[in-house]
Amino acid sequence: MATPDRLLIVEHERDAPAGLLGPWAADRGLALDVVRPAEADPLPASLAGHTGVVVLGSEQTAFDDSLPWLAGELDLLARAIAGSVPVLGICFGGQVLARALGARLYRLPEPEIGWVRVSSQHAGLPAGPWLAWHQDGFELPPGARELAGGGASLQAFSHGPHVGLQFHPEATEAITHAWMRGVTPGVSPAQAAELDGGWAGAADRTAADAAALFSAWLDGDLAGAGGLASSDGVPLQAS
Repeated sequence: MATPDRLLIVEHERDAPAGLLGPWAADRGLALDVVRPAEADPLPASLAGHTGVVVLGSEQTAFDDSLPWLAGELDLLARAIAGSVPVLGICFGGQVLARALGARLYRLPEPEIGWVRVSSQHAGLPAGPWLAWHQDGFELPPGARELAGGGASLQAFSHGPHVGLQFHPEATEAITHAWMRGVTPGVSPAQAAELDGGWAGAADRTAADAAALFSAWLDGDLAGAGGLASSDGVPLQAS
């Protein structure tokens, strides 16, 4: 029996798992290798055997260098970038990817929690609406291509085969409810009503949009400008 292709999934919190990435990967014949650096799981020394890396969301801040595992994660992405192993960064993961590519991260005036219809600039990235849940944002990395804006910040970019997202295509209704229960301070009644209302009759559409986006990333359809990166992840100037 042939060994399935594998994706490395970097998960930071148990209530922020791969979600809709799971059924999509199964349909593609992809196995998921989940590592949890915040729980002291070692990150792989080599990405050989992995066709891509997905970095998921977190309650933490991607420019907080006091996080004991963040430097290792930045190094992992630098190696993926240098080796042209496609990276998909989601929310916090998108911020880590943007930082590895040399972009500035920043704190939003107030958190963006709710459903966002993005102004997509690529047919492979559906407009949504997508679930947004973040307090930080990223600027466009040097040499990157903007894929979508809308809401409170830049929502998506590509740099070569790598894609950073600010919204959550992996989120399910169950994941959303787990965040609503666990967030401190809690969401407002208006936010809770919007979050619940956004799921009404939308599960199939969301799953289809997410699968289309994941496939567009891994198949290279979203690939944008951006060349090689140096060993520290900062992009080199294209000729």
